[in-house]
Amino acid sequence: MTASAQEEGEVEYDETVTVERIVDGDTIRIDPAVDDIDEVRLIGVDTPETKDPDCDVQPYGPEALTFTRDQLQGEEVDLEFDEDRVDRYDRLLAYVYLDDDMFNETLLEEGYAQVYTVSPNDRYEDRFEEAQESAQEAEIGIWGLSYSEQDLLADRGNGIGGEECSPMATPTPPPPPAPIPTPDIPEPDIPEPDVPEPDVPPVPDAPPVPDVPSPSSGADCSTGVSNVPVVPRSKGDGDGDGIACEKR
Repeated sequence: MTASAQEEGEVEYDETVTVERIVDGDTIRIDPAVDDIDEVRLIGVDTPETKDPDCDVQPYGPEALTFTRDQLQGEEVDLEFDEDRVDRYDRLLAYVYLDDDMFNETLLEEGYAQVYTVSPNDRYEDRFEEAQESAQEAEIGIWGLSYSEQDLLADRGNGIGGEECSPMATPTPPPPPAPIPTPDIPEPDIPEPDVPEPDVPPVPDAPPVPDVPSPSSGADCSTGVSNVPVVPRSKGDGDGDGIACEKR
């Protein structure tokens, strides 16, 4: 079990706060804030990822988060700082104590985390290595996972893990919806309007052409005929006007 602060020698705590929320297995939010910072990253340990927006949930990550929530949510805890108090993400770096037991070390002993030492914050590195070795021998927590599952964890130099995190799977976009067929709408049978033909008056028939007798080749005026059309200068047409036997 985790050695208490008294067993390891009196620890001078830097702050006493209440755990307001659990962000991840190794990250918590506190109240009141310290130096205007309310997020605390536990020093020297790394639990499997559950909240990185660029990473998929790693094996045993939900279990680690649940364990931290069950142990620390709403509890009053003490904080001990090391050389660096803030990391590059503007989080406090601390050893977290619950009833004088260091919770960082508890995570290692129970197999919820692996050792992750970042210099110069290495005050308890030897203790953490011993706690991890105990969990490895018992094959509990992350040390009881299959090799393929351990490969999905971050590589912190402890003989497990691959990449920093297993990338978040890109969901395959759903296929576009099938087009809705356009129903065949018959064109309306619109009758053509009856357009009356214009009332054109009939063209009057041309007057009959009177039958004009062909002029004869001459006339015998002794027979008593008169004014007979003839070929000009023919018999009976003395004056050559085409009328024979003219009466004077």
